[in-house]
Amino acid sequence: MMSMEVVLALFVLMLSLVLAGVSFIAYKKSHLRPALYLLVAFLLLAIKKGVELLQLTQRIEKDVGLVIGGLEVIFLLLFVLALWRR
Repeated sequence: MMSMEVVLALFVLMLSLVLAGVSFIAYKKSHLRPALYLLVAFLLLAIKKGVELLQLTQRIEKDVGLVIGGLEVIFLLLFVLALWRR
């Protein structure tokens, strides 16, 4: 039986991949840089959730907190860049 943490992590992983797909379609249509930033940000979020999921299912035994924290910072920076108006 899967725990609620695993189910939520899977949901966030799928949602971030869907949002990355939407961002890709938006970038293909508009060629705007903010859409590209969002695409990369959502892909990083999917990678982060994948690493967390592997840790939750005990496929990774090492502490990956530093990697997860670094990916969160990069995600947030890309998200801010996408929303920043010049």
